[in-house]
Amino acid sequence: MKKILIPLDGTERSMSSIGLVKEYYKPEDIQLTLMYVKEDAQLFIDEKSFAEAESEMQKIVCPAVQQLEGYQVNCEVGFVDPGKEIIKYAISNKIDIIVMTKSTKKGITRMIGSVTSYVVKHAPCITMIVPE
Repeated sequence: MKKILIPLDGTERSMSSIGLVKEYYKPEDIQLTLMYVKEDAQLFIDEKSFAEAESEMQKIVCPAVQQLEGYQVNCEVGFVDPGKEIIKYAISNKIDIIVMTKSTKKGITRMIGSVTSYVVKHAPCITMIVPE
């Protein structure tokens, strides 16, 4: 059984990864993990911020889980640095494939770098990038 990680950021674009996975993989062939990473150093200051981030994650991940009826799905939330969290999770959980979309950022931020480019460069496994 293949282990697939799908990072989600709450955008419609990131949700398109789910469609690609459903198109290429049968439920009995994979184990999915949906991951939402909150980029906010303030989360380490108090429990209220942590609880708010987990609540935000639920709003993003729950609709995705509904689209994956019949699939074995695990949900994870990470904090601070999305690229590093994705890689750390992929390594520690022996992920076989990471499926994600291109950066949603525009302008100078995209030129400097993105979560997607970081993951492609550091991933210990196959990384599939879903086209727009």
